[in-house]
Amino acid sequence: MKDFSSLKQALKLADIGLETSPLAPNTKIPLIPLSQGGHGYKNSTNDKAKLNKMFSNAPQANLCLRLDTSHLIMVDVDLHTEQANGKETLVKLKKKGMELPTDTYIESTPHNGLHYYLKADISSKDINEAFGKSSGVEIHTHSSSIYPSEIDGKQYEPLDGRTFADIKPAPQWLLDYINQQAQTKKPFITARYRDKLYTGKLLDEFVNGASSGNRNAFITRIAGRMFAVGAEADTVYNMLLVINDNFLTPPLKEREINIIFESILRRDSQPQFNF
Repeated sequence: MKDFSSLKQALKLADIGLETSPLAPNTKIPLIPLSQGGHGYKNSTNDKAKLNKMFSNAPQANLCLRLDTSHLIMVDVDLHTEQANGKETLVKLKKKGMELPTDTYIESTPHNGLHYYLKADISSKDINEAFGKSSGVEIHTHSSSIYPSEIDGKQYEPLDGRTFADIKPAPQWLLDYINQQAQTKKPFITARYRDKLYTGKLLDEFVNGASSGNRNAFITRIAGRMFAVGAEADTVYNMLLVINDNFLTPPLKEREINIIFESILRRDSQPQFNF
């Protein structure tokens, strides 16, 4: 990637009202960490002065597009394995009359996937494994890495010379599907009847979750705290999966959860000596 190419694209997108922010080079991680006052994709802006400042010390930064304030969604079609082939999922959907617009703005990804961008005013969490387990399709509603970002030396690339001006509205069947997947509204509850104990604070921390850029540290901390209060390994692992699926935005891949869990389990299994 050439120096400041992400900044140039960010400024171009700002002209049409789209909000972006820098990601750390070669990653999808926000450049400004939460520990330094960052807010993940919520740092995105279309204020050109702010963009110039954010990118000034990051000539090789990747680029994040904020989807919700840009009134967009992104359908991520991956090709992870033969068992999770997103393109095959699209073929099956098409046979049911559920087709994505092929003339919308689409980017190829560094790992041979496709990102379909569509106009939509919708409030929803990201949907992993959309249309079934191991479908190879995800629906992103908060943020997305975009051109000219690169991972391992490979760039996201627009197809057929298209631009964001080519984005088409999301089809109604897709909006209906997203609405169906949305969580049931929670009751409005404000009362608390007892002083908050350690377990209550821990449960609150579970539900508060974490956004992109802080998810690994959050899961590591939560796993350590559960082991510290004596939870069994199976309990810790199952709780991490529940927290990841329901309270992280977007959720981590399962292999990342496994790596963190195994690391904390090894540490917790080491003999402790008191002198």
